[in-house]
Amino acid sequence: MLTGSCHCGKASWTLEGDPGSITACNCTLCRRYGTLWAYDYEGERIALAGETASYTRADKGEPSLEILFCPSCACVLSWRGLRLGKDGRRRIAVNM
Repeated sequence: MLTGSCHCGKASWTLEGDPGSITACNCTLCRRYGTLWAYDYEGERIALAGETASYTRADKGEPSLEILFCPSCACVLSWRGLRLGKDGRRRIAVNM
């Protein structure tokens, strides 16, 4: 079990098992946040706890994902896809 939290500790995440590949995304948003992402699906191996706020990112004018962060210290915890996959699951990643 891997765990992480924001700077103030009011929001956190857990990831069960091996995180697999960790990604240093170089999109314009992730470069600014300096994140390293570990991926899975919402409600499966990744769980979030505590209050979060969000910023919605749009691709070509259509919302695609939301960045979840602590409303107290503003540390980025995760992103969550806004569209379900063909299998009905939603992608989520946590900031390692």
